[in-house]
Amino acid sequence: MKQRWSRFKEEMALILRGYRYLAGAGSRQMLICYAGEAALSALIPIINLYFSGQLIDELAGSRDVNRLALLAGLAAGINLVLLLIRHFCTRRKEGLYTTMWNDMYMLYSRKLLKMDYQDVEDVRVQEKLDKIKQLQNWGGRGLVTLYWAVSDMVEGLVGVLSSMALALGVFLVPVPELPGLAGVFASGWGTVIVIALLLLSFVVFKLASDKSTQVWDSLADDMTLVNRLFMYYHWTLPNDHKQGKDMRLYNEARVMKQEMDEYNSTWGVMEKKRSPTLGWIGAVEAAFPYLLSASVYLTVTAKAWCGAIGLGGVVQYVGAVSRFAGSLQKLVNRFTGLLSNNEFLRGSFEFLDRENTKYQGTLPTEKRLDNEFLIEFHDVSFKYPGTDSWALRHLNLELRIGERLAVVGRNGSGKTTMIKLLCRLYDPTEGEITLNGIDIKKYNYDEYMALFSVVFQDYHLFSFQLGQSVAASVQYDKDRVLHDLKEAGLGERLGTLPQGLDTYITKDFDDAGVEFSGGETQKAAIARALYKDAPFLVLDEPTAALDPLAESEVYRRFGEIAGNKTAVCISHRLSSCRFCDRIAVFQKGRLVQLGSHDGLLSEEQGAYRRLWDAQARYYAQEKIDMGGILD
Repeated sequence: MKQRWSRFKEEMALILRGYRYLAGAGSRQMLICYAGEAALSALIPIINLYFSGQLIDELAGSRDVNRLALLAGLAAGINLVLLLIRHFCTRRKEGLYTTMWNDMYMLYSRKLLKMDYQDVEDVRVQEKLDKIKQLQNWGGRGLVTLYWAVSDMVEGLVGVLSSMALALGVFLVPVPELPGLAGVFASGWGTVIVIALLLLSFVVFKLASDKSTQVWDSLADDMTLVNRLFMYYHWTLPNDHKQGKDMRLYNEARVMKQEMDEYNSTWGVMEKKRSPTLGWIGAVEAAFPYLLSASVYLTVTAKAWCGAIGLGGVVQYVGAVSRFAGSLQKLVNRFTGLLSNNEFLRGSFEFLDRENTKYQGTLPTEKRLDNEFLIEFHDVSFKYPGTDSWALRHLNLELRIGERLAVVGRNGSGKTTMIKLLCRLYDPTEGEITLNGIDIKKYNYDEYMALFSVVFQDYHLFSFQLGQSVAASVQYDKDRVLHDLKEAGLGERLGTLPQGLDTYITKDFDDAGVEFSGGETQKAAIARALYKDAPFLVLDEPTAALDPLAESEVYRRFGEIAGNKTAVCISHRLSSCRFCDRIAVFQKGRLVQLGSHDGLLSEEQGAYRRLWDAQARYYAQEKIDMGGILD
């Protein structure tokens, strides 16, 4: 018993924490509106029952006009005031409804933005967040349940208390002794029967609600998959026009139909699993209110027959007890649902409470106009979280001040991993990286990140105005943005944009937006890196989407674009390495060669020479005049 009580307190504490969390996250008004509307929805019928009973008794009795006018006026006035307040709460709630969903998703978005990048990229974290969202979308599980529970809980609780207060008189009014069944229900036994049925109804409602919730919760994992499939087939695919080419060329519509049939079959299986159980649960839940109502009718009728209560009392008490039964059922069902929702609420808080483990550091990075920053990798090895294989092993490398370093190697050789460690998106598993001789973990994290302008291979530009996207800011220096866009090769394209720098990239926010080609988007990403004007410029496959002439121009002017910055360029196009001071060659997570282009080519058995020969075999350099590009 003690353990059960302790467990119950824990469950209640979790629910209360959920409400405090929502209130603190900006949803206080929404919760108040839900509660206010629900309380008034429960009170108004009870008030109407009371005044209806009083009016009927007065009409059946002395028929005092003044009293009738007073009762009717009070009923109308109170109803008007309460209905106006409820209408205000309802309209306010509807206005906040969209905001509520926005706040709900922003809770997780804000957490992701504050989370260590190594956790954001962790598959286990992604799966946890996906499950939270799928359960939220499917059955309103997790934090969103707390919103909807407010209405039923408040309406149920206010309904139970107010109907009890209104119906209490029927059990206290004295009656003379009567023979037969009427005497049983008119006497105290009638009260005992009604109370017994009330208690039994409570138990039945609780057991039925537990079973119903258990059935739904048992399908949670399956329904997560079903909801994911639903969103993919009915939302993602139809709304992504870019997939239309492949669907037509490869007749993927047929495959899609087969998969949708499989999805519908899965949904049907889910329905078959839950329908029989939920059916008999619903029948039991429906039967007991009728039994309770029957006992109340008998009790009230018996007392009215013997003259203990009038016609108005019959209306008032029967209505009150009926309202009590419905309110009790609603309260029990929702409270049980809240308790069962705690399993999913814990999952939400496990994600939201996840603590960052990356040490943020406190040392400021020195502000140097000469960009005299020296970075060194000291025997650095790295494993991605949740894996046992080394992505990088025993890396020793110095990034010399102002140099141009090319990083080459086959896919999966550790090139991009090295950049992630350099930018401190991840910390080394072994070894250390230093900036001017000090471990980079000791520097203020934000200040250290500010040292790098990076264009990743999987870069992303947001659907904002072009100027804002390049500057990564709403307010920006237009002259600098224009200069950097021209430096990146978008000068001619700028003249064709309908609103210049104010033109939106894509049509997500503006129908007049422009859809850039892959190469144009990549140039805009390069311009963004230039605008940041950080001491280190890192380009990960910066010309993958460019045509050969544009690529030639970027590499020809690479030194000019980089200026006095330390520049790192990852590329599969080995001809681009000619423009770099040194070339780092990676193979299976290890740095296997380091040197100049000519020096590495002279090592006939070296990895760089093999890569060069493999590319050169397909090109005839003497027949191509494209700035020395070999691709």
